[in-house]
Amino acid sequence: MAPRRDDDEGERPSWREIDQRRDRSGGQRPPKKERLPKKQAERVRKQALAQAEALFKGKRALPEYQAALRVLEANHGTKKFAAQVKKFLEEFGLPEEWGALNRLLDYPEPGVVEEVLKAMAVQVGARNRVEQQGFKSRLKILALTSPHAGLRRGAEEILAAL
Repeated sequence: MAPRRDDDEGERPSWREIDQRRDRSGGQRPPKKERLPKKQAERVRKQALAQAEALFKGKRALPEYQAALRVLEANHGTKKFAAQVKKFLEEFGLPEEWGALNRLLDYPEPGVVEEVLKAMAVQVGARNRVEQQGFKSRLKILALTSPHAGLRRGAEEILAAL
């Protein structure tokens, strides 16, 4: 056993002090946090998840984005379509939704259509068989009938890669 030093004696509590401290606490545990009812806790959890998801989506989670998509859909095939697409692209950029990208293939500007084709080519593997066939058909039509040589070439390249 190691020899005791004089300065250690003042630091260590005696057994009597230890017992007194234990008795003062009364053996009570700290109070538990109140829990929310299950339904309310689930609702709070879902709200938190929705907020986190909206944070990662950025502008795409805004109601304005969804409204602009509906306007694009409503104006598809009308004279207003090109103006609506231009406004949408300036405000939100290229959409990620397959249906919206498919509609943008009818936009008259070849540079935008090429970007849309590239975005769709990235997603085509995750689409169902009908959507894949539709995309291949649109590529074939663009490769054969587009008045823009760059767009025809881009469609042929994507078609060959599929």
